[in-house]
Amino acid sequence: MRRSLVAAALTAGSLLLASCAMPADDPNWNAEEAEAVEFAEDDAEAAAEEADAVASLDTALANPTSIGVDAPLTAAPDSGLVIISLSDGSESDALVAASMTEAAEALGWTVEEVAGAESELTAGDAIAEAVAAAPAGIRISGSFLEAMADGLAAAETAGIPVVCTGCGSEVVPGVTDASLNGAEQNVAWGEVLGAYVFANKGVDEDAGVEVFRLPSGAIGEFAASFDGTLSTLCRECSTTDEPIDELVDDVPFFVSDTMSISLGRWALLTSGDLSAGVPEILETTDVFEPVVLIGRAASAADIAVLQGTAPAEPLAADGGDAIAADEAEAAAEEAAALGEDTAEEGLATPEQAASLQAWTALPYPVLGWRVIDQFARIIVGDPVATGPLPSQLITPVNAGEVVLDEAGNYIGIADFKEQLLALWGVK
Repeated sequence: MRRSLVAAALTAGSLLLASCAMPADDPNWNAEEAEAVEFAEDDAEAAAEEADAVASLDTALANPTSIGVDAPLTAAPDSGLVIISLSDGSESDALVAASMTEAAEALGWTVEEVAGAESELTAGDAIAEAVAAAPAGIRISGSFLEAMADGLAAAETAGIPVVCTGCGSEVVPGVTDASLNGAEQNVAWGEVLGAYVFANKGVDEDAGVEVFRLPSGAIGEFAASFDGTLSTLCRECSTTDEPIDELVDDVPFFVSDTMSISLGRWALLTSGDLSAGVPEILETTDVFEPVVLIGRAASAADIAVLQGTAPAEPLAADGGDAIAADEAEAAAEEAAALGEDTAEEGLATPEQAASLQAWTALPYPVLGWRVIDQFARIIVGDPVATGPLPSQLITPVNAGEVVLDEAGNYIGIADFKEQLLALWGVK
């Protein structure tokens, strides 16, 4: 049974204190028995944590029931306002901006985009340009905040509210709200995927996960949460940070090249913006074992892949993929009987690896509408809405039941627009 390093340290400390407290000549003191009791209690606690983590996946797979906000605006905001959205050039960011534009029109507002938020070298100029336009609000993502520090300070001085989607827990002055796609929800997504890897790893597998990560505050929180959850549940498992920045001009090749030399079979993409072309190139990559692709913030294409993939077999009681192990063991015995070398064949088939794909959902269309809702609340003086975005874990098991828009993007709640319009008093 596994025990965390922290728990082991606490146990060792309690044993030391207990031994010091007992008289040296006490005939009833049995150090070995006391140690066995302490370790048994610690192991039982660790087992309970593991069971809870695996059980939590059932909840994570369920369709959401809330858009994260239910308080009506106390007043109607002025019409004719302009909101600026800083663009980082990604497909998901364009989707957020388009949704912001649609939501803003319902309030009689307009949304303008300013490019340049995709690089540390240009982010400062982008926020300065946005502030100079004197809009009613500015939306930014969580990347390159330090480069934007002067511009954000200028926005604060000018009284321009700034909503950050994708900020971590540490934000620079000038950011009015950072709750949407923020630290709390990204930590939760990390916990879900960490538990998922533990629950679906092979029985004797020390799962190694390559984490392909974009430079973003909230994504950093997600990656740290994933690593902490997995290492707590599986002390022998490991993660390796693989940063993706402007110097990586061919993401599919970078992912496949990295996995070709990795001894682990898990590849974690921290955004659906990274996934285009990755599944296809991994199919032809010479890897130690077929790669299980998992990720945060599935794109429409990622969800389509999950919908076309056969689900995995039921999990073993201990959370391991016992069926895959049994099949591999039988294949290995057969190969051994024929005198074949199975040392590098691994435990899983490509079909089994594909069946274990999983993504957490980030509803970009809902996010865009929630950004406009947030600005409306700030402008009329209402408290901001910090409820989580609709989300869930998507696997081949439930991919056919998730709620999507007409373009295949995840939204989670079919009538989210109607709900927000009602809160705004718009018919």
